[in-house]
Amino acid sequence: MIQRILVPVDFSLESRRAVSFGLELAKQLGADVRFVNVLDVGDLRAAIKAGLSDFKDDADVHRRLEEWNEQEYRSLNLPDGVSRMTLRGMVTDSIVAAIASFDAHLVVMGSAGMGRRIPMGSKTEDVIRRSRVPVVVVR
Repeated sequence: MIQRILVPVDFSLESRRAVSFGLELAKQLGADVRFVNVLDVGDLRAAIKAGLSDFKDDADVHRRLEEWNEQEYRSLNLPDGVSRMTLRGMVTDSIVAAIASFDAHLVVMGSAGMGRRIPMGSKTEDVIRRSRVPVVVVR
């Protein structure tokens, strides 16, 4: 029985579709859902991937990245009480660790993220290969 669904997000269009699908599926199944996004270990690399620029210093990079991350989560319009987390590290490793720590029964993720590889992103493919639970890929 599926009681816990993990939805990795990078705030791309495909992951936003996975958010909607994951929320609807969780509602239908009466399952808990947790959203997780993974930022690069280094603030500067993560900020550049997010399209941020013109930083004053390291503290400014960190502050703006945290603000961007919070703004992106708010833009998902998640229901109150929905669990979400932000991790730092290698994307696939972090998602696989989140699957284990949440004891997820299912993963729902977008077919491609910010890198937009077609037909399937490398991170999605890596999670499919390494996950011990089923992965639903949303196009």
